[in-house]
Amino acid sequence: MTPLPATLVDKAGQRFTMRDYLAADRWALEAMYADFEPKRVAQGLPPSDPGQRTRWLDSVLGAGHHLVVEMGGRVVGHGMLLPCPEHEAELANFLHQDTRDRGIGTALNRALLELGRELGLRRVWLSVEPSNRRAIRSYENVGFRRRPASPWAPELEMEVVLDRPA
Repeated sequence: MTPLPATLVDKAGQRFTMRDYLAADRWALEAMYADFEPKRVAQGLPPSDPGQRTRWLDSVLGAGHHLVVEMGGRVVGHGMLLPCPEHEAELANFLHQDTRDRGIGTALNRALLELGRELGLRRVWLSVEPSNRRAIRSYENVGFRRRPASPWAPELEMEVVLDRPA
């Protein structure tokens, strides 16, 4: 993996930078989520209510490891590895609607998994709406595999077992 921060080029030929989240990024992350559509797309996240969104960000930013994606001077993506007792970590990412379908999410997923390897994680889990085919394809492209589904589960669960860094 390219060390972070990294400047990459998406499928549309636009440069984007992926880097660690800094506390100074909070206002830009808030702005991204305020403009994010559709709200509540992934298990009710990001919350549509501004107060709930602020509390959610307080909660997730207080744990785990976070990366941001910048393009044109603004934050357009947020990826996270959050503690998850059953699976060591849960991966989640959100990309602003103006930047989807350009390979940025897959690059972010790769960077998050590399970060997981560096942290010594063995197993990373996620859940995704079964109708979110683009996200599922991106997750599969970086090594996630579908877990056996329960017939009543509304979400598709995926998991990847990480090899150790060389």
